[in-house]
Amino acid sequence: MAMQMQDLQDLYVHKLQSIYSAEQQGLQAMQQSLEMIQTPELKQGMQMHIEQTQQQIQRLEGLFQKLGQQPGGETNVAMQGLVQEAQKLMGQGGSPEALEAGLIACQQAMEHYEMAGYGTARTYAQLLGDQDAVQVLEQTLQEEKTADEQLTQIAGQINVEAMNA
Repeated sequence: MAMQMQDLQDLYVHKLQSIYSAEQQGLQAMQQSLEMIQTPELKQGMQMHIEQTQQQIQRLEGLFQKLGQQPGGETNVAMQGLVQEAQKLMGQGGSPEALEAGLIACQQAMEHYEMAGYGTARTYAQLLGDQDAVQVLEQTLQEEKTADEQLTQIAGQINVEAMNA
């Protein structure tokens, strides 16, 4: 049973639950895609982001604890779609270079979606006067941006390789 949105506090909790679901799904997707990755730089980047995502999930759990709320209960259907897109691509087969280039594009779509979510949650936390939460959400937002920039750099090399595959 989805909760009714009475005020910004409800919306904030709902947004955090939605992000929590997205992070859980994203984590699983990254763990699955690790086996398919051959480029050492991409594999290393993905492993780093997996560890970071686990910390981000713990941070969210900390926010729920302070709010006296449960993290579960929401399935983020947008992230579900992004994950399915990546799985479909991986299932098609092809040259490792082309698949990795496609995987990076899918991963960046997930990062951008998460960045949008964290940005919104941070704004709500600001309006609700929860400075601690603002800092926590801002830290994660910056990490997501950095991960995205790293993927862009790695993509530069892999996209060229995919062209010549």
